Amino acid sequence: MKELFTEVELRRLLQQEEGQLLEFKSLWDLHPGKPPSPLSRRTVRQEISKQVAAFANADGGTLLLGVDDDGTPSGHGYPEAAVQDFLAMPERHLRPPVPVEVQRMTLDGKEVIILQVPIHPEAVMVDGDGFPYRVADEVLMEKQE
Repeated sequence: MKELFTEVELRRLLQQEEGQLLEFKSLWDLHPGKPPSPLSRRTVRQEISKQVAAFANADGGTLLLGVDDDGTPSGHGYPEAAVQDFLAMPERHLRPPVPVEVQRMTLDGKEVIILQVPIHPEAVMVDGDGFPYRVADEVLMEKQE
């Protein structure tokens, strides 16, 4: 795995606001009145696919998994096999596949997973779910039709 960011650079990135080129995703289910639990693996796979396709269909960008919306590293609670499954989503679940660069870094005892997404020369579709694209800090969906 290639180093995309140093710890200092990643900490600076966490101080920025989400926008066209940056998205933070917590991997925890934080329902009030319940203890935090890992999001369902299906939810994480879908979110990664949608976000990567949206970045690839726009200007590219950086997806930080295991980071709360305020930029606080929150890590995840998944075994290594699940993390590897998540990291395969851009190649396995997108048409055409999107090659992303990945870095994993521990900050404050929490693992952050960094996905650097390039602009893709073709429109990228989430398998059977349409064409997401990023506008500011939102993902808009265009149907396959």
